[in-house]
Amino acid sequence: MSNNDKTVFRQPTPGGGDRSGGDRTVMRPRPGAARGAPRPGAQAQVPRHQPNRPVMDNQIADFTPGKGLNPLVNLAGTMLAVYEKTRHSMTHADAAGLHRSLCNELRNFEASARETGMRQEIVLSARYILCSILDEAVLNTPWGSESAWAQRTLLSVFHNETSGGEKFFQILERMKQSPGENIDMLELFYICLSMGFEGKYRLMSRGRDAIEQIRDDLFATIRRYRGEYERELSTQWQGLGRTKKTLAEYLPVWVAVVVVAAIMIFGFSGFRYWLYERATPVVEQLDAITEIPENGANSDAENN
Repeated sequence: MSNNDKTVFRQPTPGGGDRSGGDRTVMRPRPGAARGAPRPGAQAQVPRHQPNRPVMDNQIADFTPGKGLNPLVNLAGTMLAVYEKTRHSMTHADAAGLHRSLCNELRNFEASARETGMRQEIVLSARYILCSILDEAVLNTPWGSESAWAQRTLLSVFHNETSGGEKFFQILERMKQSPGENIDMLELFYICLSMGFEGKYRLMSRGRDAIEQIRDDLFATIRRYRGEYERELSTQWQGLGRTKKTLAEYLPVWVAVVVVAAIMIFGFSGFRYWLYERATPVVEQLDAITEIPENGANSDAENN
């Protein structure tokens, strides 16, 4: 596929209309269709008035993106999710099917980006980046290295190149020269590097350190143009307040005073009883000692 290819891929819908890469459905009446002979199984046809729903391949149906940092990242959300899932996978049942699905998704991404009015340079550069990270993710898995993916990479399909590990960083440096115009693109670069893309630094000693330096510089550039990021998770949060009463709210003050006084009285009484029990044997011993001299004195007096 050349860089100037402007073909829009369309898939016919069951109702007979044409559906483009967006969510718009166009119904075209066919004169004479009602007078023709009814086709077999016409009763089982899908109703014409069905909700608009984008056509998505089963291979990537579980990776529907939400809101991203910017429109470009949002459009690439599905492929970023596939990248993160793929790079950690050990097996894949249908590598060829995944290749076809990603090719379709890249075409949809390109068509949607052009419809939003993005510059041609941004669209092609973003497509190149996505092809590079997806190829790297697949080819560094056990199943990807044994498949035919290397003979038909996404880069070879869309850009007639075999590897994007070096050009990825060349495009990044070019985009950094005009950060104000390419801020969305720089954020896409930052996400790819944060998710683990290494490119030409993968086989270099201390390559990870070099990538971290590039990522830090990129973050500083983005921050200068985006401003300080919001540190709070929610700027308008409101607490639910206390939903249950505390024990102090259930009990009056006088009840607490009575309980404390009772504890003190019982504690004093118990301690006094314990002291009495311990002191009684000692007192009895002292009494026995004092009785012996008195008896002895009486005996001496009688003898005299």
